[in-house]
Amino acid sequence: MRRPVSKRDAVYAPQVAFFLIIPAWLLCVLIGVVLACFPRLRRTGISLIAVSTGGTLISLGLSTAVLFLGPRLGFEHFGKWSGIALIGTYVIAIVAGGLIGSVSGFLLTRKLLPPKQLL
Repeated sequence: MRRPVSKRDAVYAPQVAFFLIIPAWLLCVLIGVVLACFPRLRRTGISLIAVSTGGTLISLGLSTAVLFLGPRLGFEHFGKWSGIALIGTYVIAIVAGGLIGSVSGFLLTRKLLPPKQLL
């Protein structure tokens, strides 16, 4: 017999991702800002900020979409494994979103910043 999902459980799951991902993102942004203050490391600092921000935004967006749309798209057809399938898809969405966002942040930085001049 399946236990009905309470409102508290539905709200708690997305907060776990914020608890783990947001502090890591803030640390990367802080390090990027410090690096951007030094002329020789400015490009690295801006890249660190863009890559971490892109990875965080896409990761949180994709994982939230999985949590929101997963139960509506038919995870209940897995029977008693539906919760495990949703959690697995959620973790995959976090990793895939992080990779997609990081690569897009890196490519955006390469496109927007001028090429490094060799002396």
